[in-house]
Amino acid sequence: MIGYININGQQSLDLLSNAQPGYSKFQLNSFESNPANYSLVKDWQLSASFSGVNKKNLFSANLFSVSIGKRIGVNFLYARYTPGYLKEFVVNSGIKILVRDTIPIGAELKTKIRYEEKFGLGYSYSLNKNIFLGFSFRYFQQEFREDQPNPFFSDTLNFISTKTVITNNNFWRGDFGIGYNFTDNFIGSLSSINLFLLNENKTSEIAKRFSLRNEKGALIQLKYQTNENLLFNFGYETNNSFIGTFGFSRNLLNGKIFIGASFFHDKYQNPFIAGIQPEINFSTALFNISLTGVKYFSDRASIKSLAEFKQSGIHNLMNNSFSYDRILMNVSLALSFSKEQFVKFLDVEIKEEIFPTLSDKYLYTPFAVARVINLSEKPIEVKPYSLIANLNEEAVYSPSVVVAAKDTALIPYFTIIDLEKYKSKRREISQADFFLSTESSQTEDFLQKPILINDINNWDGNVANLYYFVKRDFDFSSSYAKSILQKYKNELEETPSELKIFVQTKILFNEFVKSMVYVADPRASVDRVQFPNETLQLKGGDCDDLSVLLSSLLESIGIQTAFVDYKNESGVAHVNLLVNTQLKPEQSNFITNNDKKIVIRKNANREDEIWMPIETTLLTSFDSAWSAASEKFEKEAIEEFGLSKNKVEIIDIN
Repeated sequence: MIGYININGQQSLDLLSNAQPGYSKFQLNSFESNPANYSLVKDWQLSASFSGVNKKNLFSANLFSVSIGKRIGVNFLYARYTPGYLKEFVVNSGIKILVRDTIPIGAELKTKIRYEEKFGLGYSYSLNKNIFLGFSFRYFQQEFREDQPNPFFSDTLNFISTKTVITNNNFWRGDFGIGYNFTDNFIGSLSSINLFLLNENKTSEIAKRFSLRNEKGALIQLKYQTNENLLFNFGYETNNSFIGTFGFSRNLLNGKIFIGASFFHDKYQNPFIAGIQPEINFSTALFNISLTGVKYFSDRASIKSLAEFKQSGIHNLMNNSFSYDRILMNVSLALSFSKEQFVKFLDVEIKEEIFPTLSDKYLYTPFAVARVINLSEKPIEVKPYSLIANLNEEAVYSPSVVVAAKDTALIPYFTIIDLEKYKSKRREISQADFFLSTESSQTEDFLQKPILINDINNWDGNVANLYYFVKRDFDFSSSYAKSILQKYKNELEETPSELKIFVQTKILFNEFVKSMVYVADPRASVDRVQFPNETLQLKGGDCDDLSVLLSSLLESIGIQTAFVDYKNESGVAHVNLLVNTQLKPEQSNFITNNDKKIVIRKNANREDEIWMPIETTLLTSFDSAWSAASEKFEKEAIEEFGLSKNKVEIIDIN
């Protein structure tokens, strides 16, 4: 991005720098060229400028200005002290003192005029990345020292002496500027000249005649920087003066060097192009050094009398018909007491409310996605992490994401839930804290969002996620299933190996249904699922509770199961269970002669195996539960093409 308001021109010729503020981290130029006071400095900036003047082949140097700047968010404050912003004249008044009647041997009286800017204050504000505005106030002192005749008369002696009369006419000047980024490479600005003037003193006659000329005006400026870092700038002042700037920048030694020149036309000076201002500038993140100068194309004028001076007047302290060629060196240092921010949140969208029992889901499915922006001029690796109150004991880091320079990116947030420690039985609104860090691992930005945490029995309605409830009480289920089968040890030892799974399934079903009743979930905004041990303790449940229980009992002893999800457009679904008998299709007569009571599915080796459906809510006997589930599967999954239409889905318990 190229720079901002830079009013190069006659009222506002900037002797410090023509390099654009967007080119550097510093405020390179002064109030003359930057009444909006815009700067890209990140924290504090200290600057000092030194000036050398070539006056009639005599070179003199002095401290030109000292300034300090501070950024606070989108606000920037700036102050400067300017001992070098002054101009002095000693002019013949045209009055001579005579000591004889005919011979003028006395000296001609002088008038000394001094113009000086003492200090300046500025403020700027960035409305957004495209619009910025600001203002500046500058305090000027004007002093006029007049030598005047002081006649003395007495009875014995008459003579004329001189006295010095001092008159001051100090004033404040205020200006306003606003700029707009049409694109990153093209900027327009509008700024005032002498918008606000406030005199401290009553204006005397000499002040009326010789004070700085402060005609009001405005400057319109356009700046364009190509992708090859060539800079073009043109500014037009309403006093019929203009300036054109050309320059280019290149990367050098972890910094950037800028070389350019400005040519200006001044209504009050000759020739048409009054002079040139060359510049070379080198800037890094820590310091900036610039060397500029002004070379006029005409001989500098001299003042012979007050009448002549009154006729020409002074319109600008540093650029006028009486200014001499000058060279300046400006040094800026960056001081940062707070870490520079490289990445910033634009927003965070909560994608998922948290269902604690589905803990593994949040390892690969983000519960939130952040939109962030890289504020730096180089690609950075962003390290996101989060902390959910009442759920995480420590921050959980998500995978890092590389974001291109000045680009935006979407960053997913994952979380880890320790189910051994999380036992909450209530649904609550909590707070999720989102953090961004980069290479230093220090927090770059922070944002907080409310998030809903369900209790451990809540379920998101996705049948595939019943898997988490099946696995939750595996140790309990294994112990319970084995204790039941132990009662049938003799029968199982006499059972052929091919039928062992079928018989075990039948025994477990018939045993647990003895004390079970079907109980529907209460009406609620979220589904609830009981864990296997809860279902056995409560002696009842609905289809998902009972399917989870039977699946957990079978899976815990190595029998493969799958859920059958009978979807419903009204949102009220039904769940049945499929059990893998591991029998081959040609062995189906071992368990039934009815082909509609079995489902043929391929295993991992692409071999066909017999599965049997079970309706877990039919709590009478295994045979009736098997028959009812088979009829439902045959009708809705096969005859009505439920499987092909995705209205019926089989979900393996992996």
